[in-house]
Amino acid sequence: MTIFYGKRFHKLIISLALLLPQSALAENMRLEVIPLQHRMVDDVIQIIRPLVTPGGTVTGMNNQLIIKTTPSNLAEIKRILKSIDHAPRRLMITVKQNIGGNLNIRENTLTGKYGSGDVQISAGHDHSNEGLTVTAGDKDSHIRFRTLDNTSRTDDRNTFKVQALEGRPAFINQGQSIPVNSSTTIITENGVVVNQSTGYHEVRSGFYVLPRLNGDQVTLIVTTDLSSVQLGHHATSNVQGIETTVTGRLGEWMELGGIDQSFRQSNRQNFASSSRRGQEIRSVLIKVDEIN
Repeated sequence: MTIFYGKRFHKLIISLALLLPQSALAENMRLEVIPLQHRMVDDVIQIIRPLVTPGGTVTGMNNQLIIKTTPSNLAEIKRILKSIDHAPRRLMITVKQNIGGNLNIRENTLTGKYGSGDVQISAGHDHSNEGLTVTAGDKDSHIRFRTLDNTSRTDDRNTFKVQALEGRPAFINQGQSIPVNSSTTIITENGVVVNQSTGYHEVRSGFYVLPRLNGDQVTLIVTTDLSSVQLGHHATSNVQGIETTVTGRLGEWMELGGIDQSFRQSNRQNFASSSRRGQEIRSVLIKVDEIN
């Protein structure tokens, strides 16, 4: 009986010894409220939480950190807060879109008509008056030659600027409305009714960016939506979008991406031939400057 109680007492002593460090650690915990000067509470908590001693806690409200931890760990956290709780750096972010290209159109058409009595002969079909046209003969018998050589070039540069704070997202866009005509035909008992209407197509350009700094190094999470309008008989819009992350230095242009494409088309039919060839080059660049 004496040995039995001795073993139970020995186990109790061991259990109390194991609990003593945890009890002592709990007694050494301190609760302190630390106001933040510049950084957001949620951002700082994400940085501090992995550094808190096991058993400690960190929460926040009203731009204040509420930390429960040991005195030594609290001192370490305060040193870290001094290095990260500073005013965010002011930045000017510039996005530049360069569009260049050329288009060449060539057409040659030969048409003719001969009439004598009841005999009528015609060759070719061309109703265009563009280009150089040479016609010989009269109304009933003539020959007509038309040639067109048209070259156009595109050089368009768009620049967008927005101020931002380090670690905070920024967004800017601008656009215009393009009128689009449409018609609807309705057949009724009294005849055909054609309704004409004009709608508007929104064409917008802009970008979203989130900058993060490490000294003079900058990392950018960028989403761009860049559009341009090509005017003509029917206005069209060209759209280019990019989503990427880039790293570079402050004050240097960084290329986000671009397009370099060329095409060539040709067609030959009876006495007519046409060809179209061109090239389109697009590039999107970004630069971040610090505002002092």
